[in-house]
Amino acid sequence: MKKLTKLAIVTSALALNLSAQNVTDYHIGVSSAKVLEKDFTEVNVGYGVNWYTQSDIYVGIVIEFAYGNVDLEDGKSADVFSSNADLKLGYSMFDNNLALYAIGSGALQSVDTMNGAGFGYGAGVDYRFTKNFAMNLEYKTYDMTSDKMPNYTYEKINTNFKYTF
Repeated sequence: MKKLTKLAIVTSALALNLSAQNVTDYHIGVSSAKVLEKDFTEVNVGYGVNWYTQSDIYVGIVIEFAYGNVDLEDGKSADVFSSNADLKLGYSMFDNNLALYAIGSGALQSVDTMNGAGFGYGAGVDYRFTKNFAMNLEYKTYDMTSDKMPNYTYEKINTNFKYTF
């Protein structure tokens, strides 16, 4: 019985994937971010692969790189380099032109000479204007741990413009 259950799960997953519409994208965007209790702006670029199933389930995988510069309390500024990998799961509507989704994410970050890593979560909305152009808006928050500073929170609100194919 256990083998039959496993076979049914694998077969269902494969059938779901076979009926999915695959959309790949490159994106560029701007983020309003907060690190070490300081607000700053980031510029980001990324690559994503998204699947839209016939049952309107939306699944996406995204890799993103960001750069910003934050003003610190001592009058100095610090370069902030971030990279993250996101897993998105949600619901698509209107012939897959609108998707609402939850995000699970992992991030690596460098603030000047201090490095951090963490996991986070968020939510987003993706809207396709045409077959090849889309925009998304996302909120993400991360609990970061660091080798040279206390644990901290990293938050960001992304606005991305996407070229899809």
